[in-house]
Amino acid sequence: MKTQKIIKVGNSLAVTLPVSFVREGKLKVGDELVVETAPAYQTMLIKSKKMSNKAKLTPEFFNWLNDVSKKYEGVIKELANINNGDKIS
Repeated sequence: MKTQKIIKVGNSLAVTLPVSFVREGKLKVGDELVVETAPAYQTMLIKSKKMSNKAKLTPEFFNWLNDVSKKYEGVIKELANINNGDKIS
């Protein structure tokens, strides 16, 4: 996982693409990308336009994600708090 910063470009905001993403996707300047967003989950899916029909964040996916998040909220919080291989007691 890479962390990217939001930068200001003129009057807009932008996120740079990691070089590994560009290389592995064989992207170049001028290529079009499709960006699907789910603001409620602060999630974004970026893919090349030529791959846009291959993977989609569907409403069904977000319904499933919401259900699983609620059902396993306690376990998810426990897992998030594990540090340095500590075991859950």
